[in-house]
Amino acid sequence: MSNQLITGPQTWWTQLRRSVDWVLVTLAVGIIALALINLNSAEGGNWAGELVRDQLRFVAIGTVLMIGAAAIDYRVYYRVAYAVYAVGFGFVLLVTIVGTTTNNATRWLDLAFVRFQPSELMKLVLVIGLARYLHRLARKDARRTLVQTLVFPGLLVLTPALLVIQQPDLSTGIILILIALSVLAVTEFDLKTLLALLSAGVVTFMVAWSFFMQGYQEKRIDVWLDPESHPDEAYQIIQARTAVANGGFFGRGVGQGTQNVLDFVPYKESDFSFAVFAEEWGFVGSTMLLALYMSLVLWAINLASQARDRFAACLCVGVGAMFLWHAVLNVGVVLEFFPNTGLPLPFFSHGGSNVVTMMMSLGVLMSVSRSRKWR
Repeated sequence: MSNQLITGPQTWWTQLRRSVDWVLVTLAVGIIALALINLNSAEGGNWAGELVRDQLRFVAIGTVLMIGAAAIDYRVYYRVAYAVYAVGFGFVLLVTIVGTTTNNATRWLDLAFVRFQPSELMKLVLVIGLARYLHRLARKDARRTLVQTLVFPGLLVLTPALLVIQQPDLSTGIILILIALSVLAVTEFDLKTLLALLSAGVVTFMVAWSFFMQGYQEKRIDVWLDPESHPDEAYQIIQARTAVANGGFFGRGVGQGTQNVLDFVPYKESDFSFAVFAEEWGFVGSTMLLALYMSLVLWAINLASQARDRFAACLCVGVGAMFLWHAVLNVGVVLEFFPNTGLPLPFFSHGGSNVVTMMMSLGVLMSVSRSRKWR
C-alpha cells in the first residue's frame, strides 16, 4: 500500500514531464524570446506593431503544429515518409504552374486562407524522405552499388532543389543540398562516395551558374568580393558591418542602436535581423545567441546518438542541419563571410513559412526524444 501511495501520484504530471524534452523547449523559448525583443526593437519599440504581432501569430500556429508533430510516434513518419515527400514536392512543382510572383521571383502559393512558401516545407519533408531511404538502404546487403548509395538519394535531393533554384531561389536550393549532405555525411560517406559527391557538386554548380543564375545573383557575388567598388549595391553590407562594429563588446542597449533607430540597416526585420541584434547586444549578446543555436544543434546530435534506429537518427541529424546551416549562412552574410543569400535566421527573421516549418521540425525532434533508448 505504501508503494502505491508513493507511486500513485505519477499521473498526468509525471507523464508530461517525461514526454516533453525540456532542453529543446528551453532552447526554443530562449531563442524566440530574444527574436521577439529584436523584432520589437526593429519596429521602434512598438510591442503592438505589425512585425511582433505577426511573428507571435506564426509562433502560435507553429506551436500547435509542433505539439501535433511531437504527439505522433516517429515510426508513423517512417510509414508515410514517401507520401509526405510526394506532397511536399507536389507543392514545389505547383509553384512553377500557379505560383505567385513577387519581386520577379515565383516562390509562393496563394490558397484561399493562407499564403506560404513550399520550399520552406520542402526542407523538412526532404529530411523525412531521405531518412527513410537511408534506413532501408542500411538493411540491404553491405555491397551496395553506387546507384543505390548516390544516384537515388541524389534524385531525392536535386530534383526539388533544381526546381527551387529555378524560381529563382538559389539560397534555398543550396540549403536543401547542404541538409542532405549533412545527413549523408554521417551515414554513407566513404572515399569513393565523397569524391563522387564533390564531382556532382561541381557539375551542379556549373550548371546552375550557366542556366539558372540570375543577373542579380551574379551581382551579389561581385559586390561581396569587392563592396567598395559597388557602393550603391553594397549599401546593405556596409550598413550591417557598421552596425556590428558599433555593438562593441557589450552592445548599445535594446532600442539604442543608431543604425537601427535611424533606419540605416535595410531589411532589418528579415535578412539583416542579426545586424540589429549585434549592435544592441554586442559581442556578449551575439555569442549568447549563437550558443543557443549551437546548443540546439548539439542536442539534436545527442538525440541522434540515443535514437532507437537509423531512421530516427537521420531525422535528428537532418533537423539539426536545418538550424545549423540557416544560422551559419545568415550570420555569415552579416559578417561578410558569404555573399547575400536572403536566407532567414530561424525565429529572428520575420516570416511565417520558415517559423512554422522550424517549429514543426522541433516537434519531429521531440517525437524522437520521447522514444529514446533510455526512456
